Amino acid sequence: MPPKYCLKKDNQIFKKDYRRLFLFFDFDGTLVPIQNNPAECSLSPKVRDQLKKIALSGSASIAVLSGRSLPDIRKRVQIKGIYYGGNHGLEISGPRIRFIHPEAKSFKHTIDRVYKSIAKATRNFQGVFIEKKNLSFTLHYRMANKENKALVRHIFHKIISEEFAGHAFKVIKGKKVLELAPDVLWDKGRAALFILQRLNMDYLPVYVGDDLTDETAFRALKENGITIRIGRSQKTEAQYYLKGHWEILQFLKTIYDIIQRWAIQ
Repeated sequence: MPPKYCLKKDNQIFKKDYRRLFLFFDFDGTLVPIQNNPAECSLSPKVRDQLKKIALSGSASIAVLSGRSLPDIRKRVQIKGIYYGGNHGLEISGPRIRFIHPEAKSFKHTIDRVYKSIAKATRNFQGVFIEKKNLSFTLHYRMANKENKALVRHIFHKIISEEFAGHAFKVIKGKKVLELAPDVLWDKGRAALFILQRLNMDYLPVYVGDDLTDETAFRALKENGITIRIGRSQKTEAQYYLKGHWEILQFLKTIYDIIQRWAIQ
């Protein structure tokens, strides 16, 4: 079934018998627009203020799950008392939770070696750069020309399959990015469930994201929660959609209005 538009006035999606939400957000493409250079992404003051109001309401908890490193995503959001997941949830921090996936640590040395090899092989390509993280790295090629995009992807896969044959990695494809991560049974969906289970409270989970990596969370939460994709698609497992990241502020205002009404009922 194709997703329904999330901000219709007659929407009944928050009419379930809950009085507490757990809001999960992707970062790039969801809370902020995607930039050619991810270092230029920053949370707008209006979105940050609205997130703070929701977090302080007592009726909702918030988590930001990102492919970025944990220190990077915390620095860019800068809201105390919420949950942060870096490396697609391999690292999580927040109230009562400090977590690093135990199996992922064993991959770090080899992934660092792959990083050095790919960085050397792609260093002369204009518009291509690598984002190094604690447990993984991401090759960005959005700003490269069309011919170099294809060549850089080829180099990435060739090095992994030839120089590091026999090693188990997970390649995560995104929007003009390739990420090399530990080959462990973990993703944003499992990270979201882990947080909910660790806190052991009666929340209605709501997940908002825009990328292929967010589909794991849509699948994990759609039976018992609300899943929302940024951008309409017939191929998503999300139940609802927002037209684009520019609607996230209105969505947050709608959430805040709902929990305010709950408080006076």
